[in-house]
Amino acid sequence: MTALSLPPGTWDTHVHVFEPDRFPYAAVRSYTPGTASLETLQQRHRQWGVAHAVLVQPSVYGADNACLIDALRRLGPSARGVAVADVATLDDNRLAEFAGAGIRGFRVNLMAGSALDADEAFFGMAGRLRGTGLFLQLYAPLATILARASTLEKAGIPVVLDHFAGAGAEDDAQSMEQLAALAGSAPIWIKLSADYRIGQSSEAPETRALDLIRRFEAMVPDRLIWGSDWPHTGGGAARKARGPDEVEPFRKVYALSVPQLMADAGLDAEARHRILVDNPTTLFGAAPHSPSLAQHAASVSGTGQRN
Repeated sequence: MTALSLPPGTWDTHVHVFEPDRFPYAAVRSYTPGTASLETLQQRHRQWGVAHAVLVQPSVYGADNACLIDALRRLGPSARGVAVADVATLDDNRLAEFAGAGIRGFRVNLMAGSALDADEAFFGMAGRLRGTGLFLQLYAPLATILARASTLEKAGIPVVLDHFAGAGAEDDAQSMEQLAALAGSAPIWIKLSADYRIGQSSEAPETRALDLIRRFEAMVPDRLIWGSDWPHTGGGAARKARGPDEVEPFRKVYALSVPQLMADAGLDAEARHRILVDNPTTLFGAAPHSPSLAQHAASVSGTGQRN
């Protein structure tokens, strides 16, 4: 049951589609999720009152974005995507193809335990996207992000930080000050998603999320967005104990917990509308800023720009 109605035009900016029967997972992967079909996602969004979806390429598909692109095609112009790619393959033609399919950013995973080439992908992608109007999305602990602040400041592109900017229980007021300084010198966007992944105490599991929502609202009110993180993949010790080929069950969590927490944190209807509708429309709604890339993307899509 929905405890809080979502405003018309709401964007869910972080969801995944897993369709292994049609699109097999990468041979090398850290886990194996079950099926989470596009049809099921659409059903959930109708139930929740979500108007726009942003599909994010999951790690189990590697740099093969076929499932993502297929889902975007089936969803039509109301949806957008965030892809994963080898920066060496991203010439202007390839970027235009991605943009024409509805891709608005590229994700780099810098979570602890990632291979060394993930850092190479970060530096390479930050440079490659400069001037394209496409953004860089980072999945990383906050400390990892802050250690690369100078690169993000010089990149000159929007940077989207997944899952409460990767903040954990170890990130204190000084970390928040450093993040605020970075957000003041670079177009940093923060995604309020996967509150169950951030460091929380067992006595008060919502306390950390509430605190971060208030801090981020004061820090970057016009660059906050929300994502449900559906279908809520697992992780942690349970994943480590499970073989990578064993199907991992999805977590059973309340998908609209963050919009509810926004209200609980004292954000009024106007502020929630900004996060759920206005801000993501600014980030995802427009075509790439680069005129040549936008024109090329329109010709590639064959149906004009996906505005």
